[in-house]
Amino acid sequence: MEMKRLTERVYMTGHDHATDRPALGAIVGERATLIVDSGNSAAHARLFLEQLAAVPGAEPRYLALTHWHWDHVFGAAEMDLTTIAHPLTQQKLRQMQSYRWDDAALQERVQTGEEIAFCAENIIKEHPGALRESIAIRPADILYDGRMTVDLGGVTCEIFSLGGEHSADSTAVYCPQEQVLFLGDGMCQEMFEGPWSYDLPDYEARLQKIEGLPCKWYVNAHWDPQNADDFARAAAQMRALGKLVGAETDGARVYAQYRRQYGAEPDEAAREILDSYLWGNRKRGRQPLR
Repeated sequence: MEMKRLTERVYMTGHDHATDRPALGAIVGERATLIVDSGNSAAHARLFLEQLAAVPGAEPRYLALTHWHWDHVFGAAEMDLTTIAHPLTQQKLRQMQSYRWDDAALQERVQTGEEIAFCAENIIKEHPGALRESIAIRPADILYDGRMTVDLGGVTCEIFSLGGEHSADSTAVYCPQEQVLFLGDGMCQEMFEGPWSYDLPDYEARLQKIEGLPCKWYVNAHWDPQNADDFARAAAQMRALGKLVGAETDGARVYAQYRRQYGAEPDEAAREILDSYLWGNRKRGRQPLR
């Protein structure tokens, strides 16, 4: 996860699926640097800060959290910066301060639905042995209401609420001068209530909040960064397949409709999207029009 320069003033490290490390970002101003997300461990945070130290003029002062999930906040105590978050993120951080992270506690939260197995497994992999005893949850210092702007000197960061089914506190960070948008997991599926799923109206609502922003780069925390054309193509596919599925809950009918419409079998990426919309409809008890 070497740090790379995305634009003149924006740097990032990529995601790593091995232990679910998300991409982290830094917007480097003339007076201060804002970091986007703290990583999934103290080790992840240290690695990022060590690499950022080699960037000329980088002086970390602010940390913006995109949401409360463990892989985005476990490094905040290590970074120890002025931390900005949504009020709902703060509520979750305060709640997590009382958590234990041993095997038994993780398993208990998985059984009660507070945690999912995917996250518990990666917490264990990222924090082997006694490392879990050192997990510290740092609450935010500044809570924003809807939207706030941070002036770093020469560049600004617009921090605003994205919301959505992945996490109600999802926050985006936009640098208008560099035309870079950090989305965290804000465009991802719902993960905590059964199979991972998408809801088209929910996805559309999130998309509408960002479509008008001039962007050269979109940074999703667990994907490779997308340029404007790639993001537009991905969003168009999400919309098209969501409309194809409609309110349908029967996979066979959806796949048959796909073959009629596209003249081919769906590839792996399309199957994942179709299945996610199907599960979203099943969760909501929707009934297709016949």
